[in-house]
Amino acid sequence: MKKIVFAVLLLVMSISLEAQQKQEQPPAQEQAMLKRIYEAQAGGKDSIFYDALRAYMDYLEQHKEWDMYYRTWMNRVIYEVNHKRFHRAFIEIHHITDDIKARHQERYLYISNMALGLFYNGRNQPEMGEKYFRRALQGLDAEKDPVAMFNVYLSLAQSLSFSRPAEAMACLDSLPQQMLQNPLYESGVLGYRCIIANKMDDRASFYRYFTKYDSIRKHQPEQFNAANLQQVMVCHSLMQNDYQQALAWCDSIGVLQTATELRINVYEKMGDWQRAFRASELRDSLKQIDEREALDQHLMDMSHDIDRFQAEQDKAEMMHRQLVIVGLMALVIIGLLVSLLVYRHNKNRRLQEQFLQLQEARRSTEAGQVIRRAFVSTIQEKLKSPINVLRGYARIFNNPDFFLKPEERPKRYNDILAAAQTIESLMDPVLDSYARGAAGITDEEKQICINALRTPLTTLINTSEVIIDGNGQIPHDDYMQLRTDVCRDAYHVATSTHQLVLFSLYGDDFQTPKPDRIGLNEVARIILNSYDLHPSSIDKNRVLSTEFRTDVSDDVIVNTSPLLQELLNCLLDNADKYATGGSVLMSCHAVGDGTYAISVSNEGPVIPAADAERIFDPFVRLSPEEQSLGIGLALARRLAISMGYSITLDPDYINGARFVVTGISAHDVMAN
Repeated sequence: MKKIVFAVLLLVMSISLEAQQKQEQPPAQEQAMLKRIYEAQAGGKDSIFYDALRAYMDYLEQHKEWDMYYRTWMNRVIYEVNHKRFHRAFIEIHHITDDIKARHQERYLYISNMALGLFYNGRNQPEMGEKYFRRALQGLDAEKDPVAMFNVYLSLAQSLSFSRPAEAMACLDSLPQQMLQNPLYESGVLGYRCIIANKMDDRASFYRYFTKYDSIRKHQPEQFNAANLQQVMVCHSLMQNDYQQALAWCDSIGVLQTATELRINVYEKMGDWQRAFRASELRDSLKQIDEREALDQHLMDMSHDIDRFQAEQDKAEMMHRQLVIVGLMALVIIGLLVSLLVYRHNKNRRLQEQFLQLQEARRSTEAGQVIRRAFVSTIQEKLKSPINVLRGYARIFNNPDFFLKPEERPKRYNDILAAAQTIESLMDPVLDSYARGAAGITDEEKQICINALRTPLTTLINTSEVIIDGNGQIPHDDYMQLRTDVCRDAYHVATSTHQLVLFSLYGDDFQTPKPDRIGLNEVARIILNSYDLHPSSIDKNRVLSTEFRTDVSDDVIVNTSPLLQELLNCLLDNADKYATGGSVLMSCHAVGDGTYAISVSNEGPVIPAADAERIFDPFVRLSPEEQSLGIGLALARRLAISMGYSITLDPDYINGARFVVTGISAHDVMAN
């Protein structure tokens, strides 16, 4: 929240700075409208803010001040992001882009890219934020528009500061110097430099920036930007090892989540790991509450949009039927009055109208798919946290040497219970979204999904509640058996839910770009090393390991997508599940046509040749006793197709099952 509030402040200040550059004050009417927007923004009442923003935008549109018109419109996006209404923000960005194109004001398309950057920063996706801020920079001229250049560079620095603080500092060095002549801007940038310098542990730079920052604060208080004052002072106290003063500054922050994040940093510097752990638990609790509130709002907005779109489709269908009936009646009457030539002429005209209606229906369907994908993407973001919680605990509990003290169990299993309940609450929206996809889903397939997820999900919830209610009094052997059950069900629920969401998300013939350049062997090793084998539910004495082989040089670089990991994880899950022993082998090799392939194989049952293609169909299970979702291999093929690859079962492999991903093309060869 802190970083988005800072971006809003810069947007507001840019209006006053433009007036200074023009050496004139805005008219009284405009000043009054601006004041109303700022007060409504601070008050947080939606209707008042929307009305104030609309009135000012109408004024700017009347005067054809398109630069301020689109910047003011971006304020609506920032307002929605600050209130975690990401769906509304996403729709507003599309409206801005469409309006710019309709008015042929393409020079302002950087506004759309900047708004997308702020949108992804607000969703804690700084990598995506960086991508769109860089796009915004490509459409700007520093000489003609220093205010916009300043805002984009500062926002880009915020995205980079999460993982690449040195590059963030370089962005601040690129800010237009004429903008920094204003103390309000200079103090804001200096404060941010102090924060980044502290993160880089660059003491000399920190004190150099802090000296200027503190001088403006003391000698020019009316022009001082205090947006990040408390955070800067916490950094200053940490630099001086004055931990009590740092905590006192934390106490002065009104936003509990921000204050908690800073306290964690202070406790870690102090080496007080116990209080750091408690603060981390508080932060996670606040974050979970915040995410649940945002999710409720998102689901409400998305459900409303989908219902509205469905109503519009129903209305269009009814009008279409009425037009067909009227047309048929007209044809009967005309057929009685005119000659065959006139009849044929009217028939051709009607066919042309129907063709146009079909084109419009197609455009409407495509728009519906955009809304559906946005809905699934929103659910995917909200499922990341509970899925990661279940996977994390499944990985930990899979280690027999890991033990929890009885008094620690309620907290850990409460985390599992909360994650499972969140997934349970989102199960129906996930299945409904899939039903609206291009492929659709039958009632029978939907019931397969429910049965495959509901049973382990219910078992997971009930087992977690039993352990929580046991309050550490369950006998050790019984507890270890329950923990094994939790590990198995948590992994099954997390993996199945994740695969189902991906299957729905990439079910509309979606083509995935491949922006990543990485060594073929490197990416295969990383994926294999990050995969955790799980105990067999059939043979508890099974001994299984992983192995990597390659006949490809380490300097071969390929173009691929992050979805390659999802694809290979599906194949590893399948190999792990059906292996009877030995090793799960991943190998890379060159293909004769200049491309490369990755294969995953196990030692176990051989798949009959008659089922070699059927296993890639969704919800297919070769054994009626299986309780799995039956979607892993179907998802693997769908992801492969989206990246331009192919995936097949190797019919010549007789020791188990071997799946081969082909069509991976090389980018170039790195010099040794």
